Order: sequence, then C-alpha cells, then structure tokens
Amino acid sequence: MSNLILDRSQYQAKINGQGIVMSEIEFEILWVLSGHSGRSITHKRLAQHLEEHDLDISAEDILTNLISLKEKIPQPRRLGLLGNRAMLI
Repeated sequence: MSNLILDRSQYQAKINGQGIVMSEIEFEILWVLSGHSGRSITHKRLAQHLEEHDLDISAEDILTNLISLKEKIPQPRRLGLLGNRAMLI
C-alpha cells in the first residue's frame, strides 16, 4: 500500500493521512504484511513473527486480529484474507 505510513517507535499507522488506532499486535501484523506486500503470508508465520517480538498469540487468534485490523483500514480496504493466509494488496 503506497499510501501507508508506519511508525514502529510509536506503533502508529496512517493511511491516506488518516491515523489508525490499533493494538500492538495489530500493528505488528500490519508491519509484517507491509513487508510482504502483494504476497500472501500464513497465519502461522504471523504468529512466529509476533513471538519473536515477545507478543504471545496463537495462530488461531491471528484471524480475530486480522478481521479487527481489516475493519479499521478505511475504504478501499486492501487487506485480503483467504483461508489461513493474509496479504496487503
């Protein structure tokens, strides 16, 4: 997403200049997905990344956070979910 700005030091995101309020886990998910833009990534890989950053979450709980994050992204939403994979488009 070319109109996405992420500030990891403050866990803040802006899309089209609009701030998005999100949890630390949602931010980290968005961080990983932005690094793989246009390619899908499994929920298991997202859970591994979060674990590497001392955020404990199961692969099963990833979907709940992805759905919450998708709802927070303004239209047009560019977060795709398919099965156990997610991607930014």
